[in-house]
Formats: sequence, C-alpha cells, structure tokens
Amino acid sequence: MDYSAPAADEPDLSSPTHFNDLPPEIHETILDHILGVRGSTLASITSATVTTSSWSKALRHPRRKALSDLALVSRAYRALVQGRIYRHIQVKGTTDCLAECAKWFDAHPHLKPYVRHIEIWVPVWGDRLRKSHFSPPSRRESGQANFGVIETNTMESYMHGLDALSSSRTNCNFKSASHNATLQQIFESVASQFPDAKMLTLEGGHCKKPPMIRHFESDPWGDSGLESLTPLPNIQTFIMKGAWNIMRDYSHWTNLSTALPNLREWHCFYAKSKREAHITISKVLRTFPPQLTRLNISLDGFCSKTSSRGFLNPQDEKHLCRLFGAILPQLESLTFTGKVCASLFLSGRAAVLSSQRKSKLKSVDLVVKACCWGHESDDGSLIPTDISGITNMSFIIEFEKLVIAAIHSLGALPALQYIRIRFIDLDSICGLLNPYFQLVGNTCTGVWSEAILKTLEENRPEAQFAELNNGILEDYGINSRTGTRSYPRSRPLSIKTSCYRIIADKSKP
Repeated sequence: MDYSAPAADEPDLSSPTHFNDLPPEIHETILDHILGVRGSTLASITSATVTTSSWSKALRHPRRKALSDLALVSRAYRALVQGRIYRHIQVKGTTDCLAECAKWFDAHPHLKPYVRHIEIWVPVWGDRLRKSHFSPPSRRESGQANFGVIETNTMESYMHGLDALSSSRTNCNFKSASHNATLQQIFESVASQFPDAKMLTLEGGHCKKPPMIRHFESDPWGDSGLESLTPLPNIQTFIMKGAWNIMRDYSHWTNLSTALPNLREWHCFYAKSKREAHITISKVLRTFPPQLTRLNISLDGFCSKTSSRGFLNPQDEKHLCRLFGAILPQLESLTFTGKVCASLFLSGRAAVLSSQRKSKLKSVDLVVKACCWGHESDDGSLIPTDISGITNMSFIIEFEKLVIAAIHSLGALPALQYIRIRFIDLDSICGLLNPYFQLVGNTCTGVWSEAILKTLEENRPEAQFAELNNGILEDYGINSRTGTRSYPRSRPLSIKTSCYRIIADKSKP
C-alpha cells in the first residue's frame, strides 16, 4: 500500500494557499469586523429595531474614506469594499447636486449597481445673506459732497438691506433655498442612475414656517392630479424625515405611493404635531396598502412641547388608535410615537380574531407622549383630558390600561415576541421613573400590578417578570423639611403602579 499518496479527504498541501483563496464568507466577516455589519436591504430578514440604525451607522463611519484603501488589497477586495462604500450614499437635493451626482456616476458606471440605499436631503436654507452696513459716509470720505446725494445713497443701501432680509421668513441671516429639486426630478434621478436601489430616504428638514418641497415643476403641490412621479418598482423601504415638508395632504401620499408599487416598509417622521398630519395619516390608514408589512410613524417629535389639545378632535384621535389596530393583522412590526390609548390593542385583537389569516406581528414599539385626549366614563360619555406626567395618577392609570390591553392581545398574537411601551418626558422630575413596559421573549420588565400579572398569566403563562419590586420608595420625592429631592440613580427593573402615588401631585385627580 502506498502511504505517500494523500488521502482523498485530505487537503492537497503541495500548492501554496493564497489570501484570495479564502471563502467569500471569511472575507465578508473580516470586512464586517473592520467596517461594521452591513444592514440588509430586505426588511423581512432584518429585525424591526435595527433596520435604519445599521444603515445610518455605516454612513457616519468616522474612517469611512480612509478605509477605502482596503480596495487595493486585491481584486476580490475591490468589489467587496466598493460595494460597502457605495451601498449607502447621501446626495443634496438641489438641481446642481443631482446633476453633479449623475455626471460622476455616468463617468463610473460600474459603481451604480453597488448603490442600495440612496438618501436625498433637501435643504431648507440657502446661502448666507451678505451683511449690509447702513452707516453714512464720513465728511472726509464724501469730499464735502452734496448732502442730498449722500442721503440718497445711504437710503438706497438701507432699503437694499431690508429687501434682502424680507426675502427670508425668519430673522436670521439666511435665506430660503431657491435651487431645490422637485420630487419629480428626484425620482427621475433615482430611476435613471440607481435602478437597483432598495431603500429611499427623503430628508425634508425642519424649521419655523418651513417651505414645502415642490412635487412637480408645473404643478408644485400636485393638486391637479394630471402628473405623476416616475415609478421606482425596486424600492422596498421608504423613509420620510421632516415629513411635514414632503406630505401635508392625502393627495401627496397618493402621488408617492403610486410611484412605489412594491413598498414593504414605510417610515414617516413629523417633527411637530400638526392637525393636517393627523388627518393625512388617518386617511392613509383607512386605505392602507396591502403589501406594506412594516410601519414606523412619529406624529409628535421631541423637539416640540406644544400640546395638540387645541386643534385635535378627541373622537378623531381615538379613532386613529383604532385604525392602527385595524391593520395589525397584515403587519410584521409597528412603531409609533404620539398619543396612544388601549383601544389600539383592543381593536387590533378584534381585527385579528375576525381575520381569516394568521397574524405575523412580531414587534410593537410605542413611544407614548400622552394618553389620548379623552377617555370614556362609565356611562359611555367622553371626558376630555390632557393627561401626561409621572405625577399625574390619571395618566398612570391610563398607562396601566394600555399595558393590560397589550398583554391581553398576546393570546391572539402568538408570533408577537417583542413589546416596548415607553413614556418619554424630557422635562420629567425624574426620567428614570418614567413608566415603561417591555416584553422580550418571555421576560418582562417595567410597570406591574395585580391586574397586569393576572392578564399575563392568562394570555402568556410562560412569560415572567425579571423581578417584582415597588420601584419607588417612600423617601422619594421632595423632603418637606430640607426641600431636597431624592430619586433613584438607575432605572428600576420593575415599578408597581400604585407606588406612583408617593410622588404624585395631590392637586391632580
């Protein structure tokens, strides 16, 4: 028997192994360690909490340009590194920048297929205004000229400065942008330059009295309905930041959704609570596209402290929660920031039970700015309230009802493995005591009560709280003798709802 011949299952070590001979998975793992893990372009295989964060981290990598030298390692690395560098690009939404971007990619056409996420931000402000000096010339500079001529020149300079300032809508030395591209130009540019892109982000900006982005050149707001945006059939994820400057009416959503026929995931962020935004989202939910499975809507950002109580109808806002519940059977994930009440889960559970298909909802993430504007009394009448804050026991009671309704829906939503309900108040006396509830797998943290424990035992008996403590001690709050405040230094893993009475404002019901 010849023992010198290598066995069939042994590697042949006679020829040297090169770095390029490594499997592609190893090269990808090396680049993941250096550049960061890539975000998936398919929403269905990416968790709801990391879809957008992974993309934004890749774009803001501090050494992103320096790491481009890795493309010189080998031919195999050139394609891998270029694919990561151009996977997510950001372009200024002006006509000049779009033309410059098209010119550059036309000169490098081999890079176009690498672009998977195109982010276009439309500026709100233009160039800085020139400073105008209105001081009259001195007698030496004027050369003892005619005083009438000096006065005329000075007033002309003064009026020119006023005209420049009046062109801006605010009192700062900036003027509104005048060379912004229309949505039609943006969609045409994406369709012609990046046909393989899967994600589209539009950043509309935010400021006081912001200008809206024009949809079409001849029909700025698309009111006539005669024009339509260039279709983008490959876009599956659409992210709208500064949505107030992009969509203020349901007709605007119609223009956008028609151009995105295969949209599966939609993110929409309003910086401030607007009546028109609530009405638009309400109409969108009534005619919700059947192919959409992931939804992330923020109707009230954290930069505004303005209450929406003055312009919202309580019936409409309560109905908005029910509209969210009505589309739960078709969703895989739901993220919402705004005013929420228990009717979201109550109507969602009823919709799932009446639906013929099995629910695929996996995650729900709610940021509660306040409970809904009104709640029903025992006789069914609507009592208008504007409740929020950890010192308001009425809000704590409504928040507990919201948590109970969420847990009660677990029986009808077997795929739901992630629930996070948070109240975020930047002006809270103690942000660590803001009520929250979180379910990850079968582990619960946050607020609890006997009613919550009973509902959890009935609908998800295998789920348990990590710990059960009061969370709020008797000595928390303001010391009446010393006037000092005493609060925890870390967020409790569990807070009993009845213990909020310790720090509650006794003047509020």
